[in-house]
Amino acid sequence: MTAPLWRIALSFSAIYLIWGSTFLATRFAVEVLPPFFVAGFRFFAAGLILFLIGRIRCRERLRRDHWINAARLGLLFFFFCHGAVSWAARHVPSGVAALLMASIALWTAVGERLLQTQTRPGRRVLLSLAGGFTGLAVLVLQPEALAGSTQARAASLAVLVGALTWAAATVMASRTERPRSSFTSAGMQMLCGGGALLLVSAMGQRPSLGMITPVAAGALGYLTLVGALVGFLSYTYLLEHVPPTKVATYAYVNPVVALLLGWAVAGEILTPRSLIASLIVLAAVASIVLSRPATAPQRQPLPLPLPSEQGA
Repeated sequence: MTAPLWRIALSFSAIYLIWGSTFLATRFAVEVLPPFFVAGFRFFAAGLILFLIGRIRCRERLRRDHWINAARLGLLFFFFCHGAVSWAARHVPSGVAALLMASIALWTAVGERLLQTQTRPGRRVLLSLAGGFTGLAVLVLQPEALAGSTQARAASLAVLVGALTWAAATVMASRTERPRSSFTSAGMQMLCGGGALLLVSAMGQRPSLGMITPVAAGALGYLTLVGALVGFLSYTYLLEHVPPTKVATYAYVNPVVALLLGWAVAGEILTPRSLIASLIVLAAVASIVLSRPATAPQRQPLPLPLPSEQGA
């Protein structure tokens, strides 16, 4: 399918800038609120809105296997990925977490190549992904030093595992039966993943009204309405018109946005090494976006957005 260039450019700008900013918003939210509650609330609330919109727009009959598949994808996308990243938000800077999550693009490309999908990346894309991953390595060789926390290494590993689960779900979604409505499908996955996170939060640390500050409330609202809903619309639109490997480049741009915002707003460290790594990452993104797919993209699966958002 063809799409106006301006819409594609606007959608890319949205997932690049909005998702890059959600790393910092999550950091502000989890400073006072339980991490699993933050992730669970935003996805459950956004999922409920999307599900209702989907049911109003399309009254298709939802089968049992639709809910089973939604639960599987929702657990991978949100419970495992964002649960891990949300916990890590307290132990690593937002920019570092974003850079670690950029490995999603690499894992997605590898998964597509292993499964021999019609949009599998060519050699140029794989080389570009390798270059981007090298840029990440330049920045995160010593996560403890960057984070200033004894738990930084475990938190960094948790983020990497979360990136892997998200990439696996992204590739798996192309072989999964889902409702025709992307709103309904996304809402079901968010409800399942977000509900599981809220359940875990309820069994552990429960939030109280006294814990909610104006900054935390604003950050949570931004994560839910802008990060989840606007980001979802942009992400799913791109997946319908652009090969998934190119869509996954947001995971390389988000870290640059997160680094700059963390430095400008939260006083996070921004060293010459960070700037060099960011330039390498941007060069890799440009190479991937400008490369031509080996085959014309067909209608892509609609996996849920926000993989790169820290703790989202």
